[in-house]
Amino acid sequence: MTPSASHGLILFAHGSLDRNWSKSIDELANRVSDNLENVCVEVAYLKDSAPDIFNVMEKLASSGRQSITIVPMFLATGSHAAKDFPEIARSLRLKYPAVVFEWKDAIGQWEETLNFFSGVLTEKFSK
Repeated sequence: MTPSASHGLILFAHGSLDRNWSKSIDELANRVSDNLENVCVEVAYLKDSAPDIFNVMEKLASSGRQSITIVPMFLATGSHAAKDFPEIARSLRLKYPAVVFEWKDAIGQWEETLNFFSGVLTEKFSK
C-alpha cells in the first residue's frame, strides 16, 4: 500500500495501567510522523490505556482517511493476535466499509525488527 494524504497509520500497542508506559510508543509515533509527511500516525491501545483502536479509527475516518495500516507493536504473537485482532478487524470492517484496512504482522515478527534487535544486542554485549 502506497501512503497518500488519505492514509492513516495506527501503531497498535498493548497498553498499561502505568501512565509512564506509553512514553516510548508516543515518541516513536512522533518520529514516524515526522518522517511520513502525508500519513496521519496515531497510537491506539488494546487495553488499560486510552485511546482504544475504535476511538482512533473514528478520528481517522472522520478526517477523511480512506486507507489505514495497523501495525501491532508486539514483539511476539500470542492470544491477542490469534483471538483479539481478527475480532477487532472484523468490527472495523463492518463499521467502516469504505475504508481499506491493512493489518501487518506483529512488528516483532518482521525480519527488519529481528535484525535490528540482534544488531543492537550484539553491539551492546560484545564490548
